[in-house]
Amino acid sequence: MLRQFLSWWLEQLRELLPQRLRGMGAKAGDALVVSPIGGLEGGVEAVAVALRRGGKEAPLGRFGLSASALAALPRASGKAVVLRLQESEILTKSVVLPAAAERDLDSVLGFEMDRETPFSAEEVYWSRRIESREGGRLSVRLLLVPKAALAPLVSVLAENGLEPRRAEIAGGDEEGYLPLDGNGGRFAHSSSRALGWAAGICLLLALSAAGIPFLRQSLALAAVDRTLAAGRAGAAEAEKLRRGIDRLSGGFGLVAREREQAGRPLEVLSAATRILPDDTYLTELILRKGKVTLAGRSGAAARLIGALAASKEFRNPAFGAPVTHLTMLHVDAFTIVAEVAP
Repeated sequence: MLRQFLSWWLEQLRELLPQRLRGMGAKAGDALVVSPIGGLEGGVEAVAVALRRGGKEAPLGRFGLSASALAALPRASGKAVVLRLQESEILTKSVVLPAAAERDLDSVLGFEMDRETPFSAEEVYWSRRIESREGGRLSVRLLLVPKAALAPLVSVLAENGLEPRRAEIAGGDEEGYLPLDGNGGRFAHSSSRALGWAAGICLLLALSAAGIPFLRQSLALAAVDRTLAAGRAGAAEAEKLRRGIDRLSGGFGLVAREREQAGRPLEVLSAATRILPDDTYLTELILRKGKVTLAGRSGAAARLIGALAASKEFRNPAFGAPVTHLTMLHVDAFTIVAEVAP
């Protein structure tokens, strides 16, 4: 009873593992091992059956594929059924992919299968093994068997109550297994340490299960801390922007005040141009702190004071220097100082 409970518990923990790790130690597990006799291409003549238990195999006999011989086949009795294929019956190829493909390697290989092999992914049982990672490149070893080659044997076994879920690759450098359940890509390399690895991972999962509530609480607190930190950063950035706006606003106010004190040059020039007679022209215009100095030439400088005084743009006009009459030019040189009306 205890053994059955432990087997059930380990199976439940195995289901929590990532898909790629579930197959670790699968080959060394208890199973009914069926080995085809005769090449797959030439037709399987018979099968040799052995019972594997605790890592050791006990031969159960050799059985032909006739109806009478198949009736004597041992039944699985709840154990897994695996096919054992020789390395010579497995097609292999090394494929080089970008390192980024490793994140979803099985999907990438499934899409590239018809380019790298004569078959599509739906036409083969396949698995893969990462050989190396170097220089941004990923070297992957593909192992595959056409489904058509295994279909007759798998069908006969299924009709007699034996449904193999994987095919083991026996002997040679390509030892491992191929999934026969339609989910290509998963690969487990047989090793004396594989079962130990799986048991260790299961134990680690069992121990960590007790700490999951505390882990969730810690993650929630960390998330709250990140949210608060992001809020503080946003508030600091907003305060920085506000201070910048205040500085810019102060600068604009300073410019406006200085402009108001100095006057508006274009408006002053426009008003002077409009008020002064046509025979008058300016050679200099100085605007400083609300006062304007106009210097130039005029046919009659005396009348300019009255014209400026009568305008609403200027106040208190007066000559800033004596008027000089230029006889040869028949004009007066003048300098007038006036206040600019606000």
